Amino acid sequence: MVRLHQVLALKHLGLPLRRVGELLGDELADLDAVLLLQETALRARIADDASRLELLVAVRRRLASGETLSVDDLIHLTRETVMTDLPELPNHYQGKVRDNYDLPDGRRVIVASDRLSAFDLNLCAVPHKGQVLTQTARYWFDVTDDICPNHVIAYPDPNVLVCRRLEMLPVEMVVRGYLAGTTSTSILTLYQAGQREMYGVRLPDGMRPNQALPAPMVTPTSKAAHGDHDAPLSPAQILEQGLLTADQWDELSAIALALYARGCELAATRGLILADTKYEFGLDPDGRVVLADEIHTPDSSRFWRSATYEDRFGQGERPDSFDKDFVRSWVAARCDPYKDPIPEIPEEIILATSDIYIEAFETITGLPFVKPDAGEPAPTRIRRNLARFMGA
Repeated sequence: MVRLHQVLALKHLGLPLRRVGELLGDELADLDAVLLLQETALRARIADDASRLELLVAVRRRLASGETLSVDDLIHLTRETVMTDLPELPNHYQGKVRDNYDLPDGRRVIVASDRLSAFDLNLCAVPHKGQVLTQTARYWFDVTDDICPNHVIAYPDPNVLVCRRLEMLPVEMVVRGYLAGTTSTSILTLYQAGQREMYGVRLPDGMRPNQALPAPMVTPTSKAAHGDHDAPLSPAQILEQGLLTADQWDELSAIALALYARGCELAATRGLILADTKYEFGLDPDGRVVLADEIHTPDSSRFWRSATYEDRFGQGERPDSFDKDFVRSWVAARCDPYKDPIPEIPEEIILATSDIYIEAFETITGLPFVKPDAGEPAPTRIRRNLARFMGA
């Protein structure tokens, strides 16, 4: 009965049930430290909500005075950074998650939105997701530039990267260390369908979902246009279709495996398992391979908590994850996302996903996540920070 009251007390303070279990398992040894973290998080949320409330009241006052609202007024109440176009910048191309603008001088401006893409669809918008992706990739670009040069030039805004424009190579280099995944190209999906030979590698019989592979394997896919589906490719198909030369395939495979090894090594120091990830590469004007797009983010990678992996694997349960599998799994449990209409995703799932992204950034990088000023709409802030690029 005492333990029940302890659980209820901690839950009342807003701690997730998983964290309550961990804390009680430690016999409350770090109670004050955990409560301090929770107090900080709650104060940040209160301040965030207070700013939004102030904006909402101001808009309602304007309505009460007879003023007609415009869309620009309502932008102040928008929680997500869903940038669709910045007409001040040239050559706009919209990707699944990012909006790209090619400047005449060879630079590219990439704005990360809060759109969440899975199953080759945009499913919803998750608050702060774009900032998490941009800043997580920034951390990894910094700690892997000794393995492969990257396209980074500057970060003028938490959601924005200015980079070198490259000739992008038409193959996504996916590296997997575990039998996992929910998409049509994942090795778990193919394995459960009876395939053992995939991506030029033969897997043994008797493997279980989320089991470690005998060795990390490169599982390349085509780079589908927006709205189309990625397709699995074998090394032979890549060469036969002329997507890469033999030398390029060998170089990209070696780089991808080295990046994955570095990612696994650093993730382990944070109590995480990097189960799988993807890399995209391009060529600079001199023909050198350059790492592009993103690296080891919650969108491009599958991170699991190492502390609970063995127990959950032994019980046949899904690993505790730090990625968009939270939404993907919710959708996949309710429909065939490649054939059926996607059900509306509840707000509580979206907000919980936002918390997961923020926690993922802090856990992966060891850095605190700093939310932008809620009083300035994200589109306004981004335009202000990109002012020097306007009309370039």
